[in-house]
Amino acid sequence: MRKAYFDGTHRIRHPDQTWEAIRPLLMAYGITRVADVTGLDDIGIPVTMAVRPLARTLSVAQGKGATIAAARVSGAMEAIEAWHGERAVPTAEVRSPAEGLDLPYPVTALESHPGSLVTGRTVLEWITARSALDGEPVLVPAACVQLGREVHGQWRLHLPSASTNGLASGNTRAEAVVHALAELIERDTISALADGQDRGQLVDADSIEDEHCAALIGRLLAAGVWLELWHLPNRFGVPVMSCYLWREDQPALLVSGSGAHLDPHVALSRAITEAAQSRLTQITGSREDIHPAAYRPAVHHGPQPAPGPGVAWSEVVAQHTTGFTTDDGEAEHLAARVAAVTGHHPLVVDLTHGLHQRREFAVVKVLAPALRYDVRHVIPRPAQEVVA
Repeated sequence: MRKAYFDGTHRIRHPDQTWEAIRPLLMAYGITRVADVTGLDDIGIPVTMAVRPLARTLSVAQGKGATIAAARVSGAMEAIEAWHGERAVPTAEVRSPAEGLDLPYPVTALESHPGSLVTGRTVLEWITARSALDGEPVLVPAACVQLGREVHGQWRLHLPSASTNGLASGNTRAEAVVHALAELIERDTISALADGQDRGQLVDADSIEDEHCAALIGRLLAAGVWLELWHLPNRFGVPVMSCYLWREDQPALLVSGSGAHLDPHVALSRAITEAAQSRLTQITGSREDIHPAAYRPAVHHGPQPAPGPGVAWSEVVAQHTTGFTTDDGEAEHLAARVAAVTGHHPLVVDLTHGLHQRREFAVVKVLAPALRYDVRHVIPRPAQEVVA
């Protein structure tokens, strides 16, 4: 299906249409309310929170967007994604160490927390994924997909650990796969940045002429927010952006957001709206993993600015020219880029399958061997590229 909505994202339906499709289903996924919390801040970038009291992971999901309609769908779908990661993972088909299976990737190349004890000899339960390139079935550890932990009577190591990285939804399966792959690339880029391996290009915010992104920046500047935007070159050649916000009403807090998409304007929009969402997450105190330091008094002075001038946004846009009218073509392109860099096909687990299959939306978990996700909550400010 051709894309039809382009305001800060690419979708085949307008957010209002998606909302009408999913609204009757919210209670089925334990969502008791989707709240508009935009007004708790005075910046005005729409942010919502979707509440699932019986969640096996975080009970509150956040949503953001250029409009309240987009933010409402974003929050609700993020909660629905988490429900599927908790409760819709396929039943394990095989219990075996990786060494006993014919796998096209080393199990140690899958995402894991530092200090993981997983080896090729670790006995794991396995489910079937499909290659994002050729659709071939490939076994993956169920523990890489299953979110949350339940009480059980057996002692066992929870290895490896799953995260929401690569967990995504969409109006269609292809749309969900596109967003999952973009997130995997974004997180890998941020992880390399944290190591000091990569540098970024500071972007001159005044040079951004895109109507949608310029309006978001205008709201921030009108509210007296210190703003910094970065383009993060990466090994995939995919536009990845980061945004940093600070204001004296939260002096201890430099919030950040990031985004990836083949359209650099969408990547920028995601980074800005995610940073605004991060501010409101701190204001609402709705997450269990907020560090207490975020609420400590501090001296009212802003971050030190980057040392050099920013590049014009037109220079960033000129570096990225690939675009697709359908999600199928975009998903194939992103999967091919990941495979070319890592030597491994991304692997898709369909979580809207069997009894969980829906015509209204799709949820997938994409695993990408050899991609990293080491930075969970803080996006470090890049070092500036040296201009020759």
